[in-house]
Amino acid sequence: MPERPAPLVLVTTPAQGQPFGTHVAIAADGRRLLAADLSQRLGRLGAAVAPLAHAAPGDGPFHWGRWFASAARSALHVADGGVDAIGYAGGSALALLGDDGLDDLLSPVAGEVVANNRFSADAFVVAGDLDAALSALSGCATDNAAARCLNDAGFAWRDLGATPWSRFDVDTTLDLALLRLATRLPGPRPLDGSVRGFLEMARLPGGGALEVPHLARIGEVIRDRSAELVVAGRVPAGTWQELETETACRVRCLVEERGMRSAPGAAQPPRSILAALMARSSPSELVDELGRLGDAVILDTRVLIASVTGSADASAWPPEEERFASDFGDHARVATPWLRELTRAAAGAPVPILFGGHALVSDGLRLVVAAAWQGR
Repeated sequence: MPERPAPLVLVTTPAQGQPFGTHVAIAADGRRLLAADLSQRLGRLGAAVAPLAHAAPGDGPFHWGRWFASAARSALHVADGGVDAIGYAGGSALALLGDDGLDDLLSPVAGEVVANNRFSADAFVVAGDLDAALSALSGCATDNAAARCLNDAGFAWRDLGATPWSRFDVDTTLDLALLRLATRLPGPRPLDGSVRGFLEMARLPGGGALEVPHLARIGEVIRDRSAELVVAGRVPAGTWQELETETACRVRCLVEERGMRSAPGAAQPPRSILAALMARSSPSELVDELGRLGDAVILDTRVLIASVTGSADASAWPPEEERFASDFGDHARVATPWLRELTRAAAGAPVPILFGGHALVSDGLRLVVAAAWQGR
């Protein structure tokens, strides 16, 4: 039986030109190294890899599907036939996914799409009628919705979301700190030497190392049978199940707005119970209330941000630098008044409060729990 043609995977790379000494510059430098590492891994597993340059700013809102479909058709033209599967990967996704999982991603059958998370994809490969696939994807506003768009167009889907570390995606400086934490734990795959070196040498704008804030104090809560951990945000079911079995403490979990960036034609903007509570009081009072609910808090602040701004589109949110700084309690770099107040209140709270995004409340939580038992 002849070997199947290699899939062609387009891997994104971050834009250049971030201001030196900022959170966004650190995040972009790390993501460029991760993109190079992922491209090499895909190549070793038999995929053909093409770089997908960051889209240049246009006159209107960025549309992922039109950008990707155009780049994919150009790459297929250069390949000049022999390709029956094409894929996409955010360059900083899949850093902790083992090679077996990566090989699964590269192995769709004709008429199937395989994604790392079918409801919020960071990477996918689709096989079969590629013209039909790219036509469907050209109407897809975000990469997160790609697998759903393909399924709606008649492609079967296979989800790798239950595969260990498949959901971990580096977007922020806090995500890099979580990745650095992973290098100190048994279980996650070893990282490329250049990536490890960067994670050890990188310094935050204030001069500190890439350390997860409050890690030791949160670990004490996780190990304490009399304590309670509060977790809120886009927590996947598998992570919630692991919290139930791998923590000694009680866990109070509020799951909100999973898949908010991939929901098709949402009838209303993102909404959050915590954001509603904050609107009825203040950001400081929300922090006080969360602190009264438990002995430590892990909060996906992007759900709050989406609800406050009325949009799941990050272009409508406070700037990346402010969001990334907020994750580290660096309120001096946050100009948006309500987010600055929230960040300042959390930094001064009597209980440890850790902010972040989706990576934190998915596979990042698994790293935090593992670190608690390793005494990290």
